[in-house]
Amino acid sequence: MKTLISIVIGIVIVATLSLAGLFVFLTVTDYKPEPVEEVQVVDNKFLVTEKSVPITFLSWNIGFCGSGEEEDLFLDDGTKVRPDNAQVVQDNLKEVVKVLESSQADFIMLQEIDLDSRRSYNIDQKIFIDDALMNYSNSFGKNFDVQFVPFPLPPIGKAKAGLGSYTTYSVNDVSRYTLPGEFDWPKKLAMLDRCMLVSRLPVEGTQAELLVINAHFSAYDDGSIRAQQLTFIKDFVLDEYDKGNYVVLGGDWNQTFPGVDSNNYPLYKGGEYWLPNQIEKDWLAAGWTFGYGDGAPTYRLLNEPYKEGFTQTGIIDGFLVSPNVSLVSSEVLDLNFKYSDHNPVQIVVTLK
Repeated sequence: MKTLISIVIGIVIVATLSLAGLFVFLTVTDYKPEPVEEVQVVDNKFLVTEKSVPITFLSWNIGFCGSGEEEDLFLDDGTKVRPDNAQVVQDNLKEVVKVLESSQADFIMLQEIDLDSRRSYNIDQKIFIDDALMNYSNSFGKNFDVQFVPFPLPPIGKAKAGLGSYTTYSVNDVSRYTLPGEFDWPKKLAMLDRCMLVSRLPVEGTQAELLVINAHFSAYDDGSIRAQQLTFIKDFVLDEYDKGNYVVLGGDWNQTFPGVDSNNYPLYKGGEYWLPNQIEKDWLAAGWTFGYGDGAPTYRLLNEPYKEGFTQTGIIDGFLVSPNVSLVSSEVLDLNFKYSDHNPVQIVVTLK
């Protein structure tokens, strides 16, 4: 009996020390970005944006190329941490690139590009996308850099990912802005460091700039973190607009937009799973416009492999444009969630 008790005590001590050691390791290696960081623009172009000329923007959360139609995810009450094999990720990546190439968009804004993550079999997706979009300059903002995410079982492990912005236009500079709000310790050690990637472009014949903002808002919080981020974004875009600049903000908002008719997506009302908050109608003053296509959903829940008409869907991806930008058209490119748990959203605008 004494031997058994000694063994149990020994196991408890080892487990406690191991857990403490893990927390120390994650704290020491925790990614701590500055509030604002300059980002390199690779292969900058020379075409300058002009007024009254239609400009096409595409935004897409590519779901680390590991969340296609056959996948589910533990965070959405599914069971899986990653696809069954690397070939699934590679196949999705190839198809994602085909969509991007065929879009011929002037600006492409991507979220959840994995650089070196266990969940996507450590495939550097950015290199593959950069090579395919050789006619675009590119910039990257990291928002996930954890040496070992210890949950669930089997664990997520290493995660390194971020946002990528691509354009055929000349860029003055690009900066990564840290978005406010974070989870409590120790959970925050394994979570994303949310950010927005702000590209500033010259506008021909003016002193103004076009700001193209690629953002990925928080998820899986009680809504308080997203509220902080909305306040930050609001103050930022209003300040830039007051300076006479043009603003186009696109990305994965993880919340739905004013004017979206939830009756088109009845599974919103199920309440069993995660549901996006709705942005208030008076969040911004009149003249600011949300661009999203309501002909198809932009996200689907990952609680199960996708089943059209059964899996929860909705609209959380899209754009915001300032009053001096005319929204010509907006649409969802309905890919039926074959390669990602999000569909791309595309808008066409002109600068007034």
